[in-house]
Amino acid sequence: MHIPMMKFTEIENTTEETRGIIYDVFATYNIILQNVRRVPAFDMIQQEYQDLKLPNVNDKDFGQKLKTEVEKAFNVSFNDIIKACEHDKIFLNLVNHLKNIM
Repeated sequence: MHIPMMKFTEIENTTEETRGIIYDVFATYNIILQNVRRVPAFDMIQQEYQDLKLPNVNDKDFGQKLKTEVEKAFNVSFNDIIKACEHDKIFLNLVNHLKNIM
């Protein structure tokens, strides 16, 4: 049985490196939302990408802060990232969470 590899669709105005960082960040938040005990993953991603001001998933303004930081840091539309996630059917726990809080 062939298991398809998860991938991230091309996102307009981004490089492969930028998409990789966004992928890492979204994957980490998705993991945390699936299992709260995985919060140490957030510490790891913060250390890896110290230039980003990543909000805590429990922050009451989490969605807006994440949107602002991603758009500022990468000059990319947050909506394009969400659409790419939905298209590729990845990080859907995070996507649904963001839709519920924004």
